[in-house]
Amino acid sequence: MIRITTIFLCVLLAAAAFGRYRAEVSVRELREDIQRIETSHTEEARSIQMLRAEIAYLENPERLAKVAEAKTDLRPSASDQLVNAQEFAALLGEESPVMAEEPAAPADVIRHALAMAQLADAQ
Repeated sequence: MIRITTIFLCVLLAAAAFGRYRAEVSVRELREDIQRIETSHTEEARSIQMLRAEIAYLENPERLAKVAEAKTDLRPSASDQLVNAQEFAALLGEESPVMAEEPAAPADVIRHALAMAQLADAQ
């Protein structure tokens, strides 16, 4: 009977040792995975910082003005090139709806603005 108990305890000890070994291997693998993920996260954060710096440089208004000046012959519009809505409608040969109606009362303007806001929210 002592031999059966001894054998049983030896098997139980071997199973416990094997279980502990598997647990340690699993923990080691998980720690390596965590380390890999943290390293990847750090690299991505650096990459994001670099991209943000590039965006800041590329969107710099002074740099864009220099590029536009070098690549295009654009100039600010002269006052004789600009027209308002009524002049534009006259150029098209139509009577402007703005000219046909009387100016809206302040309450109507607010009501129309609220209606437009509600339409924009609905979409």
